[in-house]
Amino acid sequence: MKVLVVDDEKIKRITLRDDLREANYDAIAVESPSTGLRMLENEHFDVLVTDLRMPRMHGIDFLKRAKKEYPHITVIIMTAYASVETAVEAMQFGAHNYIKKPFSSEELIAMLDKLKRLQQENILATEEDVVLSSNNSDKLSPHRNIVGKSQQMQEILSALANVAASDSNVLIYGEQGVGKALLARSIHSNSPRKYQPYVRVNCSNQSQVGLHDDLFGGAMNTNGQRSEIHELTHGYTLFLADIENLPNEMQINLLQVLEDGEYARDDGAGNERLDVRLIATTTQNLREKVRLGEFREDLFYRLNVVPLFLPPLRERQEDVPLLITHFIDLFSPRRDTFMTPEAIDLLSAYTWPGNVSELENLIERLVTMSGGRPISAEDIPIELKVPTPANLDDTLCGTSFREIVQSTERELIAWAMRKTNGNKTQSAKLLKMKPSTFRDALAKYIDEIGWNA
Repeated sequence: MKVLVVDDEKIKRITLRDDLREANYDAIAVESPSTGLRMLENEHFDVLVTDLRMPRMHGIDFLKRAKKEYPHITVIIMTAYASVETAVEAMQFGAHNYIKKPFSSEELIAMLDKLKRLQQENILATEEDVVLSSNNSDKLSPHRNIVGKSQQMQEILSALANVAASDSNVLIYGEQGVGKALLARSIHSNSPRKYQPYVRVNCSNQSQVGLHDDLFGGAMNTNGQRSEIHELTHGYTLFLADIENLPNEMQINLLQVLEDGEYARDDGAGNERLDVRLIATTTQNLREKVRLGEFREDLFYRLNVVPLFLPPLRERQEDVPLLITHFIDLFSPRRDTFMTPEAIDLLSAYTWPGNVSELENLIERLVTMSGGRPISAEDIPIELKVPTPANLDDTLCGTSFREIVQSTERELIAWAMRKTNGNKTQSAKLLKMKPSTFRDALAKYIDEIGWNA
């Protein structure tokens, strides 16, 4: 993996470069965004690690320029001025993650190691591409990134071979964080189109102008090339995330393209057949939205040829131990960390409002903090132990009222941020709080909640 470090602090820059090279990364360090852009122009880099506050060009401007010209690159922001605002802004413009100064080289290396593992397992995509897990019981499975011994997951796994082999459109239903994007990618990766581009368009969190450009005038495929839908004529797969947010005008445009099945070539050489498979995801009941007149019925039937339903983690809690084992393997470089049965029982009893992505974030945190020792019940955060009335007396023993209030507040804020994809105004509205009060509360827990994972 080739890494470009851009930082105007010479000592930090050189130290990072040398430490990354010792960790077997091909690292180059430069002092300014302008030099960084020249390096990106002349050489291929997999990861860009850049400071946020630099003279002559702000890190956000550098990020936007780099992602526009080199969309394949993964960007990690370094900042000594970390706040939720700058972090959200960086994520909105394409940053994969951010790391707060001061940090050790080991912290950055651990982040890069995770990126490398995810790329090797072919599960790195975007903010919503959360992990279901590797199937440790069947390493030879073509869908080995998807696991579950629950009946719901076994039914999905048994259907995937036929779904992947077909050209039918697929509509994947499920809550945020259950792994819809990973399932979509697995279908493409095991289909006859697997060597063709996989184009992702997110139908939420952007302006109508931007969405129209992505869908009809410049969507980005996984090879770093731009391809509008009319150019998808050679076996592409088009992944439409959060299809329920597609505006009505664009629903009409999309339906027209699909119904025509061909388009007029720009060079005037007649019509060319459209060859694109659609895989869409939704968190909502589209049939109900059709009934309410909020989604076109004809487009719904075009998309809903093969419906797949990914259950929330609370409905398949027997899969939690398998997911725990996988994430520990993923995040423990020495492969010697394990979780005690008592801790596994605690996590299996939790309802997981953030689904698999919440579990993944927790396990990464626990593995990081464990230092290689066993993860016990005492390591499980208190908010995951919030009691029911039946066991309230036992749980409150040794726990203060203030601790429980703080942990509950933190969990509610994290839940609201997940629900709104990091929109602070909408999160405050969801919790019926003043925006200023919500921002103050969020600032207290931003380092703990991991809402943007």
